[in-house]
Amino acid sequence: MNRRSLLTTAVAGIAAAGAGCAPASRDGGPGREPQLPGSPLSVLRGGPPADLDRARERLAREGLDGVVVAHPVNVYYLTGYWPATSRMGYEAPLVAVLARDPQQPVILVSAEFTYYYLLSDQRFDWPLEVFLYTGPLDGTQLAAARAGRYASEPPAAPSRTFANAGLVPLSARERERQAAVEAAVRREPASPDRDFALLKALRRTGLDRGRIAVDHDVIRAVFAAADLPATLLPADATLKRMRIVKSEREITLLRAAATANAGAALAACNVVRAGATCRELRTAFYREAAARGNRGVFMVIDGVSAEGVDAPFREGQAFLIDAVSEGAGYHGDFARTVFVGEPPRPMADATAAIKLGWEAVRESLRPGLRFEEITAIGRDAVRRAGYDFTIAFQPHSVGLYHNDAIGLGDLVLEPGMVISVDCPVLQAGIGGTAHLEDLTLITASGAEPVHPVTAPVIQV
Repeated sequence: MNRRSLLTTAVAGIAAAGAGCAPASRDGGPGREPQLPGSPLSVLRGGPPADLDRARERLAREGLDGVVVAHPVNVYYLTGYWPATSRMGYEAPLVAVLARDPQQPVILVSAEFTYYYLLSDQRFDWPLEVFLYTGPLDGTQLAAARAGRYASEPPAAPSRTFANAGLVPLSARERERQAAVEAAVRREPASPDRDFALLKALRRTGLDRGRIAVDHDVIRAVFAAADLPATLLPADATLKRMRIVKSEREITLLRAAATANAGAALAACNVVRAGATCRELRTAFYREAAARGNRGVFMVIDGVSAEGVDAPFREGQAFLIDAVSEGAGYHGDFARTVFVGEPPRPMADATAAIKLGWEAVRESLRPGLRFEEITAIGRDAVRRAGYDFTIAFQPHSVGLYHNDAIGLGDLVLEPGMVISVDCPVLQAGIGGTAHLEDLTLITASGAEPVHPVTAPVIQV
């Protein structure tokens, strides 16, 4: 079996073995396309990505009565909703409210039309309450209510859902969308704008007072304009501490995303040969990620992350790839060293050192281990083996961000954390660039791979 056949076999294996993903048939030969993984809605139907019990425990630990968020990634984490309008440049299209009190439901604040046309199709069946707004019935009344510190709510404009032309019977989707809006406004009549809808939600949950974590200026502005007796604190660190331990739903989504990401990176390497270019490789990765249901985020090639930089590959070259894509908001992170033919001797030694250090780290991962200890374990193993390479062995938490715990310091591993340990060589003058990276789930007794693990070197 030649080198390229070995690569194709590895790609097929990682696709077939991925939890939550169907086998990717194209990886076994030309002309056949990968099958997409199952819909993330099947995972989120019964609850949001967040473990709400853990989220409320974190609020209690930090002495917070609740958290109110408008950044799309945070809204998605607490509700499972991430509207397309957030990717069109609209600011804070949704707001989510989570009270520490478990008797209070999670609340989503949305424009009526956004909920009708973009969100209601998901048909979640867990107890989330929706507060909608349409627009003001009268602009003068709205201005007066705002001037009066939002003490009373002016009337809202009529519904802005699609009118029934009556030419043919409504489709099932049209009926379901209309029914979802009608059910929401029966529980809570629509408000004239986002501010009044949010205030209604805050007062309903008691979060118009107390210690409240918020993540966006539009929320702070509402608290200030209505002169609410609450103490506002930044939500960023609180949300990061919630997210470092993943719920079972998040782990399922991460397995699918990471498996698709690794399979896409390996499949993309089929274009690598002397004369092919970095641009071709990166384009192939984005294409292969999309074929597996992911969206390409970035691919570092030979230590270069700027996508405008292009260069041809040459026989004997050794270079790293660091591939990141996301599926359903969750990130895969996969790195390998690619040899185009036979590598320079220092590069063969560098990849052997990385492999040895990562194996030592992987065998040591367990709850209670600190991030700084992980780095020391890898570097000590390399040094004891007699290698003179500086390798990062730098852990980071992976989830809704490539690194979702920035600024939290020297973390301690807990069951349910998903981490990457970055293992690039941090030296020039070794004949190329080298890296190794897989996602790992911390379990109660140790650790396990999030995606199938392949050889640390890709030789083409």
